[in-house]
Amino acid sequence: MNAETDTAKKHGPLKAFDEKLRNKEFCMQILSRDALKFLALILMTFGHWIFQIYRLIPFKPLIRLGVSVQFFAPPVFFFFIAEGYHYTKSKKKYALRLLICALITQIPHSLLAEGSAVKALFLQWSVLMTLFLGLLSLIVLHSQWKLPLRFLAIAGLMGFSLLIKAEWYVSGIVLMIAFDLLREKPLLRLAVFEVLMFLAMMSQTMYFPNAHAFLRQYAAPMTAGIIITFFYNGKQGKYPVFSKYFFYIWYPLHLLLQWLFGHI
Repeated sequence: MNAETDTAKKHGPLKAFDEKLRNKEFCMQILSRDALKFLALILMTFGHWIFQIYRLIPFKPLIRLGVSVQFFAPPVFFFFIAEGYHYTKSKKKYALRLLICALITQIPHSLLAEGSAVKALFLQWSVLMTLFLGLLSLIVLHSQWKLPLRFLAIAGLMGFSLLIKAEWYVSGIVLMIAFDLLREKPLLRLAVFEVLMFLAMMSQTMYFPNAHAFLRQYAAPMTAGIIITFFYNGKQGKYPVFSKYFFYIWYPLHLLLQWLFGHI
């Protein structure tokens, strides 16, 4: 009797499958960290550029669906903040890199914002600031501070994200914490993620989605949760250093290119 069969008999097939996913032994887990990150970057970039085209042409329904693929990326970013917290050699350097990238990104991000670019510079932050605040929340969560103080500090970080109107603000931080707390329980993590993501999307749209709105707003992040759970193999990839710094460069660069495109 092998270990898998023994686990299935003791705890049931669902528990055995959960353990297989946690140990990265499922046959479909073929995507490395870098592959998943690049997939997210490609879909994010495609969705952002399609949005620029969406503004320029009169026939829009199909293009709106193209815009929605960008929502695949944020859950992947949130997941890898939770993963990165446990694997980084220096949490301080990791947080500093995110902060610097968020500050640099804020310039092209504010130029693309509707309304006053100066106002957006201070009161409409990109998702990178949410990633930074999420990482700080995880550092606080795992600190030696007393529990009430940890709750208060994390609530303060969430409140700050709301104050500066960072993309995904409170919901992004909650998702990163959920990814962290449930990292050893993949199936439960997926179920909790899908519920939280649905609530997060509803909080942004302020209405219960019909079938079309569900497809446009929820299908991409829902798919991201499924791919993270069933296809991610926990490996770095062949070029981890290149991939790490490419993300920090590409995110502000692709926003700057969008702004230039709109002003040609």
